[in-house]
Amino acid sequence: MAKVQIVTDSTSDIPVEIASALGIKIVPIYIRFGERMYKDGLDITSEEFFQKLTTSSVQPATSQPTPEDFTTVYSQYCDKTQGIIPPDFLK
Repeated sequence: MAKVQIVTDSTSDIPVEIASALGIKIVPIYIRFGERMYKDGLDITSEEFFQKLTTSSVQPATSQPTPEDFTTVYSQYCDKTQGIIPPDFLK
């Protein structure tokens, strides 16, 4: 059993390869361009985001992950670890 599980959101900008190697779980923030909503890193890559940023007439808006998003992730680890380090602890 792992002692702790680190969970952060995608604003941490930890590269996926490093997060995977270190066992860090990244919960995506939400990015909205007009009516279209994306999950950062899942529905839209950094490259796609910056392309839209330079070509879209609509400015993006962001939103933090929902409490349910974190609850889903925490529930995956609560029986596998002795503790979870949440994003606010890392700031």
